[in-house]
Amino acid sequence: MQVQTKLGELLNPLLEVDDEAWGMYAFRRDILNRRIPPETKREMLKQARSCGTEYAQRMMLEYGTCDVRVLAERMNLKLEFKDALMTGKRVLFASYTPPDRIEIMDEPLRRAAEQMREAGPGLVELFPQAGIMNTILGHEIYHFVEDRFAQEIYTRTERILLWKLLGLKNYSTIRTLSEVGAMAFTQELNRLRYSPFILDVLLYYSYDSASAETITRDVLGVSSGKV
Repeated sequence: MQVQTKLGELLNPLLEVDDEAWGMYAFRRDILNRRIPPETKREMLKQARSCGTEYAQRMMLEYGTCDVRVLAERMNLKLEFKDALMTGKRVLFASYTPPDRIEIMDEPLRRAAEQMREAGPGLVELFPQAGIMNTILGHEIYHFVEDRFAQEIYTRTERILLWKLLGLKNYSTIRTLSEVGAMAFTQELNRLRYSPFILDVLLYYSYDSASAETITRDVLGVSSGKV
């Protein structure tokens, strides 16, 4: 019988966390978190998820594929693979640079795949290296789609008022909604049975296992209604 590793112990309960809990966790890391009431956040999250799913279906219909690599090619996106990039204490796993460039760091993918081979029964099938890459790519494609439909797409048009002075008003988009939309987009494209947010733990684990454990505790705390 295979003994479950620490990573397996972290991932298994996260597979059961619902979309709202992941979204509320993402909001906790947003600088605008305290400006938005909880009930408003829940409604925003619901709309952001619906937005991501809707645009995934629209792109599949427009380009005739749900294969994210084919989709990227048909969108004329430039896909590059690089080594992991450290930004301070954080590892950058992927990035979209307007107008058409997506970079994916392949070292974290390799490290995650190696970890998964020992993570416990069933998990390695859920997170193959190619599947992890496709999930990340789908996420970044959404940010390209946001640019294309910036005037109409919910995750760009939803804004909150930061300040007003002498008749002037300053509004801001909400980064969390963009991330939630991107997760729903790639989840729909890749037909995932779990939230792509779980990759935050999986990819980060081989670089900083303590931080990955902290993320897991925080997410499970949100999921169970703890402060």
